[in-house]
Amino acid sequence: MLTPLRIDAPSELPRSDPDAAVLAIDLGSARLKGAWVRSDGRLGPVLSVDSPVRVPRQTPEGVWQAVNGLMAALLHQADAPATVQALALTGLTRSHVFLDPEGQEDVRLVLWDDPYGEACAAQVAAAYGVPETRSFGAFHPLARLVQWRHDHAHAPRAMLELKDWLNYRLTGVLATDTVVYGRLWSDTVTVAQVLERLGMAASSIPAPQAAETILGRVQAPLGKGLERLLNVPVAVSSFDTWCATLGMGAIHEGGVYDISGTSEAMGAFYAQPRHPPGAVCLQWTHTLWHVGGPCQTGLGTLAWFARRFLETDDPAATLAAARQSTASEPPLCLPYVSGERMPWWDADLSASFHGVRGHHTRADFARAVVEGLALAHRAALDETGLRTAGGVIHMGGGGSRLPDWCQTRADAFAMPFLVDENAESALTGAALAASVALGYHPTLSCAQNAVRQRSRRVVPDPARVCYFEERLTMFSQLLHQALHT
Repeated sequence: MLTPLRIDAPSELPRSDPDAAVLAIDLGSARLKGAWVRSDGRLGPVLSVDSPVRVPRQTPEGVWQAVNGLMAALLHQADAPATVQALALTGLTRSHVFLDPEGQEDVRLVLWDDPYGEACAAQVAAAYGVPETRSFGAFHPLARLVQWRHDHAHAPRAMLELKDWLNYRLTGVLATDTVVYGRLWSDTVTVAQVLERLGMAASSIPAPQAAETILGRVQAPLGKGLERLLNVPVAVSSFDTWCATLGMGAIHEGGVYDISGTSEAMGAFYAQPRHPPGAVCLQWTHTLWHVGGPCQTGLGTLAWFARRFLETDDPAATLAAARQSTASEPPLCLPYVSGERMPWWDADLSASFHGVRGHHTRADFARAVVEGLALAHRAALDETGLRTAGGVIHMGGGGSRLPDWCQTRADAFAMPFLVDENAESALTGAALAASVALGYHPTLSCAQNAVRQRSRRVVPDPARVCYFEERLTMFSQLLHQALHT
């Protein structure tokens, strides 16, 4: 395992410098965002551009240039801090760059939704010593690794998550974070043993480091406008969900979270590993296990309704239409327009409306979609037993900016929500991890304290809780029928 770079620091925690901050970058599937973040988690203005991964046939070099451009723009802001404490990158996961035997990146960038490796499921499952192949095909990192070898007639030097490849370009150090690496872990066989059975070197997957450590320092050469970054520490960091849970203050025993974006990611934290059907269990920190996963439904479903029926693709338009509904019993919606992941993992699950009557209006259907999403996510947490982990739900992501969305979810979940003040939880979390590595906070837990204090509390309306409990019974019956037909 690599030895983390140690940053010289006094025996006492360093004081925050008002003219110093972490430069944080979040490479998402839709947007590329960046901001300066203070050691207490406060963000400066967020710069946002279209994500480079939206470009058809995008290459790793194209992503690198886009990230360089955003970093240069942040460095040249009129009020940019004088000192760059560290760089902290996060972003979409299960997106990979391959290095050839000479260490040069392949032009192919394999993104999160690419079924690359599907044909290698049986081979990877056999290497793990299990008969079931469903979870070892498309999107599994080792299936992609084997597929690349088949395509090129030789093994790559390494396969890196996109975030880790960007860190490699900055520092020259090959590594990943412990949470991403944990996806490959098994109770019966080590990752090195699995790679050996696949005929791969152990170094094909970079060695893991904790997200809250420093990987290395920025090395030359750098692009124009990035000279200030030379020799700046670079945090290992982790993928966007991990960073977002840290940035919203959710990482504690019994913590439950809801990251509301194009799709939802939900989960809870426990002192011991748990394996409820349909949820993913990963070690999140040295002492806590994460149980949960991504849903296919979310703000993207609201955008779908707006696009098809409201002549816009703004999720807020669907919420605005829903507010106009006056029906005492609107239609009930199963909102699975693109199937569902956690906890059903059924790509064929489809959307439907029930109880439709002649008097129902477009506003009533918009309301049905909004309520159907809240019920779908409540059902997912109930199915996995995660809702009972804590007394509140930490909420972040773009949906946390939409008051109607937050209130509807609090009512449907029958739980208070603690809403992140800035909605850019991933940027905040990436920077907080770097601040821990630099010594500004003794632990990740301490780093979250200031963030929690700034959260807004949304309390469920008792009358609406009763309404949703009745609707949940009908929703669950319809969902059960859909899953078994």
